[in-house]
Amino acid sequence: MPRLIHCSYHKCLTQYFRRVLTGALRFSGEYRHFQSNIEAFYSHLGDYKVISVNNHALDLGALGDYRITRFVRDPRDLVVSGYHYHRRGAEKWTLVENPTTADWMIVNGRIPSSLREGESFADCLQRLDLREGLLAEMEMRAGHFESMRQWPEDDPGIRVWRYEDIVGNEETVFSEIFAHYGFSWPLRALGRRQARRTKAANLRTTAPHVRDPRPGQWRDVFPADVLETFNERYGDVLERYGYE
Repeated sequence: MPRLIHCSYHKCLTQYFRRVLTGALRFSGEYRHFQSNIEAFYSHLGDYKVISVNNHALDLGALGDYRITRFVRDPRDLVVSGYHYHRRGAEKWTLVENPTTADWMIVNGRIPSSLREGESFADCLQRLDLREGLLAEMEMRAGHFESMRQWPEDDPGIRVWRYEDIVGNEETVFSEIFAHYGFSWPLRALGRRQARRTKAANLRTTAPHVRDPRPGQWRDVFPADVLETFNERYGDVLERYGYE
């Protein structure tokens, strides 16, 4: 059997994917998500039917035979979504004062230069104005955006879906995902039903980690100089994944 793997990014339907997979597979031992703990991910290859990890490009040579699915999102919206989410201290790692890289391994985050002595990331974002806060979030996510560059562009074992094309088309997308994994027709049907029941557009009312699932929010949030900085650093990433 090939390795069945899903890779995504923080604030890119991670919890939604988990809900669909655990609901469709039914047995908790058949799917496991390792957040950004890449070492634990590699150590458990073959232990689960489907395994997932965020914010990393994988060493494909270490996987053997594989079928990988990937979710990506407009990187500018990842910055906006993460900024609002982290500013309110929604996860424990954002509340750690004087954090180290080890403290942020859970999201493969980098310590921004604007973080002061004695601050947590949430404290930092609450102190900064919008412009500086977005730049801090961008800096924290540098490893995420670099990983987007590192994936191969044309590999038959890897399929990629964009967040903007998933929301509103969840049943179709998960039917394609389960087909790529080689699942049986009954299991594909179960996946479609689970995708419909827990579709991303409904998560805002049922899951506190979801702020606003709409795409394109960066247009209303990014100051012009932040957009210019982003384009200078990651314009090639936008182009590669079909973002304007």
